[in-house]
Amino acid sequence: MAFINIFLKTLGFFVGITTFVIIINVLFYLIPKVDNDYIFVDGNMNSENLIVQLDLSGPIFNNSIKTLTSGIYEYIDPTEVENYLDNLEKINPKVLVIRLNSPGGTVSATVSLEKKINEFKNKKNVQIYFFSEEVLASGAYWVATSGDKIFTNYGAVVGSIGVSGPSWYYYDKPVSISTGAFGKKIETLNQIQIFDQNAGRSKDLFNPYRKPSKKELEHLQNMVKEIYNDFLIKVSKNRKIEVNTLINEIGALIYTSKQAKERFLIDDVLEYNELLDKIIKNNNFKDYKLLKLNKSNNFLDKYLVNFFEINKQNLCNQLNSSFVSITPLFFNDC
Repeated sequence: MAFINIFLKTLGFFVGITTFVIIINVLFYLIPKVDNDYIFVDGNMNSENLIVQLDLSGPIFNNSIKTLTSGIYEYIDPTEVENYLDNLEKINPKVLVIRLNSPGGTVSATVSLEKKINEFKNKKNVQIYFFSEEVLASGAYWVATSGDKIFTNYGAVVGSIGVSGPSWYYYDKPVSISTGAFGKKIETLNQIQIFDQNAGRSKDLFNPYRKPSKKELEHLQNMVKEIYNDFLIKVSKNRKIEVNTLINEIGALIYTSKQAKERFLIDDVLEYNELLDKIIKNNNFKDYKLLKLNKSNNFLDKYLVNFFEINKQNLCNQLNSSFVSITPLFFNDC
């Protein structure tokens, strides 16, 4: 009898927890979000010399299919940034400082983000400065080259000017595949036969149970090189660095802020407050008004923690299956 009571109480507890999680998920989609707005941070409220700060953090990728739940994991979605910039058009800043901390992201999202920032810059004729405290690498550095100048503080990681294609994992002679508490397990040695229905040569690209052909590997490598060449040209043009120097001396390595400055990848190493002082001095502002984006979230975004790692795994899966411009540091967590 005691066992039954304990069992019923335990069952009731888990049912209650499950019900709570279901209700929370329903409310998550029902409660509307507050519009993002820009709030006063410092300076003279009445000044016409408007400086705006936009903080962007995390990997860059298109979240149109909601791979990640908003507020759970930091990321940079070009569509969201476009909304921030649309709101910014209404207040006509003279200077936009984008505090960007990112290891990079998918090529498509990176190019989209850069395009949206360039369109805003050209349309509003505004100065844009990029500043990073932690990581400005790969796709993030690609985006930063669209600014007038690039700054980081001491200790930031800069560089990784390179592109990676999707990884092709090949399991040689698989015997069995199983999943358990410790993840997926694959044993190989012959035996397993795979029957695919495909039409068109290489339609089963990235099939992990067959070796890639030399022609397929060459084709994929050429795709990566094409994007890499565009990356090189963009950095060379915007940072006034010879392409040969980028290829042979700088490469896709990452650098400290001091090393990055020595290689002309950034303009200076300073603290954020020092950058603001430089902006004010260089523009001869007698006074200024500093605003920053207030990323208002709904109640659930703000106070709930992530119960499952599935959101992050979805992100890693998407990045691993795309052409990416992202520093290997990030993949340590995937």
